[in-house]
Amino acid sequence: MENINIEVKEGFYTAIIGSNGSGKTTLIKHFNSLLLPTKGTVTVDGLSTKKDSLEVRKMVGMLFQNPEDQLINSVVEEDIAFGLENLNISSKEIISRVDKILKRLYIGHIAKSNVNMLSAGQKQLVALAGILVMKPKYIVFDEPTTLLDPKNKKNILRIINQLNKKDRITIILVTNIIADLRHADNIIIISDGKIIFNGKKNKLNKKIIKKAGLDA
Repeated sequence: MENINIEVKEGFYTAIIGSNGSGKTTLIKHFNSLLLPTKGTVTVDGLSTKKDSLEVRKMVGMLFQNPEDQLINSVVEEDIAFGLENLNISSKEIISRVDKILKRLYIGHIAKSNVNMLSAGQKQLVALAGILVMKPKYIVFDEPTTLLDPKNKKNILRIINQLNKKDRITIILVTNIIADLRHADNIIIISDGKIIFNGKKNKLNKKIIKKAGLDA
């Protein structure tokens, strides 16, 4: 990464797009202290990702490209509850939160299922449920549509948009697919570790897209 200077506005839906190897994932791993900057600073609500990493991670949820990377328990409802069980929260509150999220994502029917028996789309929703149950202020989605079929791609993008527009959660969507940008308020394009565009969707043109090595 080189000379990166960006601000993600609270309440906005920001999309970060670039070709494979452009530096997108490296950048977003700095947002919740998975990576720490060797130069400069990264702050979330005024908190340093270096000095206040635990607090930052509570605020910033991250859904990885492959949901299996963050599914821990074998039973769906137990996996969703895992993060809460490490906090000082009553069993009653944990059950209430998990039930609410299961209903919200329409996955109550698989609550008792083994996660290994689920489809890719279902695993993605279970991983997302495990994030939402923690009530984050920000959620970063790292290429969430990559492993999904068209139906599940449409569903996850719809849910992401609802989380922003209805729940007012600040969204950061990482993708290399132009079509995934339809709901974004702001777009950041990365090429070779540098930002080559940062602005509204209506300012984006084919020349910039081509420069980034993307298909329009």
